[in-house]
Amino acid sequence: MSDLVFIGDVHLEMEGPDLEAFLAFLDRLKGTASRVVLAGDLFNVWIGARDLERPHQARVIAKLEELRRHGLAVRYLEGNRDYRVGRAYVGTALDDAPAHGLVERFGGRSIFAIHGDLANSADRQYRTWRRFSRSAPVWGAFRALPPRSRLALVDRLEASMRASNARFKAAFPEEVVRRYAAGFLARGHDAVVLGHFHVERALDGRVFVLPEWKQSRRHLQVGGDGAMAFVDSPA
Repeated sequence: MSDLVFIGDVHLEMEGPDLEAFLAFLDRLKGTASRVVLAGDLFNVWIGARDLERPHQARVIAKLEELRRHGLAVRYLEGNRDYRVGRAYVGTALDDAPAHGLVERFGGRSIFAIHGDLANSADRQYRTWRRFSRSAPVWGAFRALPPRSRLALVDRLEASMRASNARFKAAFPEEVVRRYAAGFLARGHDAVVLGHFHVERALDGRVFVLPEWKQSRRHLQVGGDGAMAFVDSPA
């Protein structure tokens, strides 16, 4: 059985070495993996509209389509920088993109995965923004704007949000993550995988926090025997 691979926040922004390294990594997965889970925030901003694709995004999307044609399952967890991605890309670049996490049954394990941006219940500002920015009226008004105006607006809003909730990113909130994951473990899952926090953690061998791929060049690998380990991503 080929591996199941979880990839944390990649945050690709433009053409360059990071993009080339990531494309090469994805290409290598065709020989080693059968399933890939992208845990959200693949790009600095990803909007579910094909007419807003930037060149670096188009190249990655084409590579994901290629992986699926090769027989790999490609699943996506929408993160805090993703907006209605599933509606635009499921069936082409992605197999699915569930809004509230997904379950992988692999190697005898039940693994629950979710982006993790809602783990901090105290971050009310972000929760309010998340509901507002993804609501039907806001999305309708946004779609009515020309493409250039839409991209400029999203970039400004994201920059503002990054600055406004910086205090929640100052340190890894281990106890918050443990409590959040405990709720999913209580449902009978053997392990929980989260992205969002940009640090690599394996808590008690059951809660795995994915590192930011662009900085670490590492991912989480699940073997056919159910063994889970963080490994370097080959280019």
